[in-house]
Amino acid sequence: MTALYDTDLAAWAREQADLARRGSVNALDLAHIAEELEGMVRAEHRALASQMERLMAHLLKWQYQPGRRGTSWRRSIRDSQTQIERLLADSPSLTGELPQVVIAEWPRAVHWASEETGISRRAFPADCPWSQAELRDPDFLPDG
Repeated sequence: MTALYDTDLAAWAREQADLARRGSVNALDLAHIAEELEGMVRAEHRALASQMERLMAHLLKWQYQPGRRGTSWRRSIRDSQTQIERLLADSPSLTGELPQVVIAEWPRAVHWASEETGISRRAFPADCPWSQAELRDPDFLPDG
């Protein structure tokens, strides 16, 4: 089983699913199954973090460059919010991680916004100025 896991992950996964469906619990590769499940959680967390970074960067651009606001920025903001809501609907337990995700991704969002706008990072707030409710609200846009 380990050889198949190391050489063809898709074939290994199909085999494990088949064994589980047949009730062959003793034949399951539990160590690797646990590793893959943990990897799935990390991937969901990374997806949430990536969308939150994108959302906050675009909200900063929206707020700090009102003259450049456009449909594409609005669409990007809405798309990030939609992707975040889908992730949270599929994995509601990630909702509890949102405060930490916002804190962790804020510096990356500031860097992104600074790079794209040419505005110094020091001009942006040290901490995210928006609440979780505002970040998730499809009608929210900072005034600027």
